[in-house]
Amino acid sequence: MTIPDFIDRYHLPDGDHECTMEEIEEKFLFSETRERKWKQFSAMLYRMSELGLKPKKVLINGSFVTGRENPGDVDFAALIPPETVISALENAEDDHDLSGIELFMGRNNQLALRNLFGAHLLIADSEEMLSGWSTFFRKGQNGILREPDPEKDPEWVVRPDVKGILKVSTE
Repeated sequence: MTIPDFIDRYHLPDGDHECTMEEIEEKFLFSETRERKWKQFSAMLYRMSELGLKPKKVLINGSFVTGRENPGDVDFAALIPPETVISALENAEDDHDLSGIELFMGRNNQLALRNLFGAHLLIADSEEMLSGWSTFFRKGQNGILREPDPEKDPEWVVRPDVKGILKVSTE
């Protein structure tokens, strides 16, 4: 599928827009900052896959999927079912792998992961949970998206009622 154009020169239209990683690269790597953040995010996904934690699907959200020139990170939710985690733990080659799995799966490790990989990871253990993250990303907390950041967004940007996100199937 093709990623739609921004509806207001800044936000994607509402919905989970299915695409490939290559399509994201074509549309969203328009600054050095974006290229660097994407490289870090890709390294994170690669390491997760090495450990046996390859997500079945990924939802990409946040400033990375807007027109912002310099996003702070890549926000994403990853569908990693419990059986994938169990298999990864059973197949870990050593304590380093076990520690890596614990790092990615630990709920209290978000700051460390962001500092290491420039990405903010949220885990979904089921399709239902992933759908919940989608609603949260597209509609905001309590149904209200954040206001634009006056220091990072152009002054003409207006908070939409809803926005779009990107959905990548990695299987």
